[in-house]
Amino acid sequence: MDVKERNTFKQIIQGMAANSLRSIAFAHKQLSEEQYKDGKEEKGLKEDSLTLLGIVGIKDPCRLGVKKVVDDCQHAGVNIKMISGDNVFTARAITNECGKLNPGVENINGAVVEGEEFRNYIHEQRTEKVDKICVMAKYSPFDKLLMVQ
Repeated sequence: MDVKERNTFKQIIQGMAANSLRSIAFAHKQLSEEQYKDGKEEKGLKEDSLTLLGIVGIKDPCRLGVKKVVDDCQHAGVNIKMISGDNVFTARAITNECGKLNPGVENINGAVVEGEEFRNYIHEQRTEKVDKICVMAKYSPFDKLLMVQ
């Protein structure tokens, strides 16, 4: 796959993510019987010479009642954060589906952050930015702990 094709697929995947779809790519590799026997001990195929069969988007909708709970919490003055293992595009889209978290705040810089970026802030930066953050994507358990602290 050349760079142009790779960028096209990247845009397709980002488009799926922006619509709260998780994407899965399907590919295969033709092996001779000898190659199959030689590689039997390996856990998986190497990522070279694969043929892309397609990309599928899977929808994981918000649970029933989530929008009302988000609205009730906001009405009560609770500052809600969504912490997701998804990429930034998917996390933002799911957040919008489940109810706007902290209305009016999503459009400012820093409202959506990846766990690695948050983790790399110094303590003072985290303290300063944490109230503005609505969504943390691609987090580790340590990132979640830092946000709660």
